[in-house]
Amino acid sequence: MVQSRIVAFKSAAYLLDLRINDNGNKFTVTTELYFSGDSVGFYGRGYFGKGTFKGNIINDLATIYFRSENEYYEEMIGDFNSGVDCADASEVLIYVLSRLGSGNRKSGGGESSDLIDRVAVAKNEFKTEAGRFDRYLKLNKRGIPIRDKLIDPICGDSIVFKYYDQKREFPFYKMENFLYYNEPTKFRARGFVREQKYNIKIGPSKFVVEIPPSANRIVSF
Repeated sequence: MVQSRIVAFKSAAYLLDLRINDNGNKFTVTTELYFSGDSVGFYGRGYFGKGTFKGNIINDLATIYFRSENEYYEEMIGDFNSGVDCADASEVLIYVLSRLGSGNRKSGGGESSDLIDRVAVAKNEFKTEAGRFDRYLKLNKRGIPIRDKLIDPICGDSIVFKYYDQKREFPFYKMENFLYYNEPTKFRARGFVREQKYNIKIGPSKFVVEIPPSANRIVSF
């Protein structure tokens, strides 16, 4: 019996090795990342500058609680449109994590239907805009993304997503790794995807962050 192919994105779970170099200060954290509907949940089982953490992104509000320090970070995330102040590196990193749940969804008409007014810059590579970023999307011969690069020439941010070139992964593009680098601050974060699963049941506890009243709010991490 041939199993019917899943065509709708409902949920995703990632296991990441996140390696960070913050102006020479290096540390690594293993991170669980969950997506369901418009909600994002993540949990770090290691060092993230401030120890073990748990966070979520709901309605574009990012919240992270650092249990060992009893501190939390809370900030709205956006598309970082042109003409606004350059975002803090931690804000862009949260944006990168949130994008992992949407960048791998295959549209009904294929990737070409998503690129309006795109410009070919090389063989199978196209340029378009994404907020303040110049976006360069590299496709294979079948039109499947193999690299998605975002560059902000003004603020010095660059983000690169790399995908496995495997046709059998439809209807979802499987992430291989990503890199975020900020030139002015020398902040670098590279994520290696150890495991990823789609359309699995994810309990609501993965998206709940409990912050005690005694916790102190911080402006960056």
